[in-house]
Formats: sequence, C-alpha cells, structure tokens
Amino acid sequence: MYLLAHAMVGILIGIVLAAITGDRRMVALGAFGAVLPDLIDKPLGHIVLAGTVNYGRIYFHGLTILFLVLLAGLLIYRYRGRIGLLVVAAGMASHQVLDGMWRQPVEWFWPFLGPLPRHDYPEDFLRDAILRELSQPGEWLFLLLIAGLFAVLYRRELEALLTRLANPATWRLLVAVLGLAVIVALAVGVRLFL
Repeated sequence: MYLLAHAMVGILIGIVLAAITGDRRMVALGAFGAVLPDLIDKPLGHIVLAGTVNYGRIYFHGLTILFLVLLAGLLIYRYRGRIGLLVVAAGMASHQVLDGMWRQPVEWFWPFLGPLPRHDYPEDFLRDAILRELSQPGEWLFLLLIAGLFAVLYRRELEALLTRLANPATWRLLVAVLGLAVIVALAVGVRLFL
C-alpha cells in the first residue's frame, strides 16, 4: 500500500479519537503513526542494511516494536494521563494490517521466529519505488484530501500563522509557485513511466 493511503487511514483513526477526546492533535498523531513504519524501515532496510537484509518491512513493521510503543503509551497514559503515544501505536497497527504483515510471519514476529531473511532487490529499488509513488494519481488525490482535511481541522492555527508570516500577496505567489512545482513534478513522473 502507498504511503499517503496509510496516512489517510491514520487520519481517520485520529479523527475518531479526536472526536472522543476533543483534542485535534490526535489526527496528526494517527497520521504520523500510520506512516512511521515506512519512514523508518524503508531507508533503514534499503540503504543502511542494503548489504544484509535489503528489505523495507523490518523492525517497525513487526509486533515487537509495536508492543514496545504500545507499552510505553500505556505507561505514559497511566502516569501522565496522555494518550498521544497510544494513538501513534494505533496508526502503526493500522499500517501493519494494511500491509498484511501476517503473510510474512518471520518479519512480523521478529526476533521470535529467527533472523530477518535477506531479500534481493536491485540497487536502485528505493529510488524506483519513490518514483512509482510520485507517479500514482491516487497518491496525489490522497495528498489533496489530506491537505484539505488538515486545512479544515487546523484552520484557525493556519490563518494565524499565515497572518504572522506574510501578507496575502506573498502567499498567493507562493501558492502559484507550489502549484507550478506540482504540475512539473506530475509531468516528470508521467514522462518517466511512459
């Protein structure tokens, strides 16, 4: 599953928890937890451990790290009354479910079923995976949905920030430049895969 699809599920988890707790920060924490396994495991597995494991679903895709984060979250909740780390754990759990990690039991239950097996991916696998991600129209749709949701949920904070940073004319120019950058990135992504 693609990164922003994971983020969207984390956002939905966060929205439910934000409605229960009345704390909008749960949305960002749910999204963060949902993408955290890929943010850590992909570079770690395909760059740092490329000579040994060479796999993007290692430690943070497993139950061991999830259990440790959940345990830390329960301790923080017990002694501080804060559920933020539990929301991150819920996002991480959703990532593992959406990736179907039970189909790779050695990775999911690591280290209890033995060492992580070596995978043979080409040297430029991570670069190609990122380019594939950027060229998916669904990912761009998720990006727009996520940006829209955050703009609505954090409207007051965003307005205050924009007011402090610059005048409206500057922001119109910035939005135009960013829009042009998105169009160029889409064109380059489509060109690479045609």
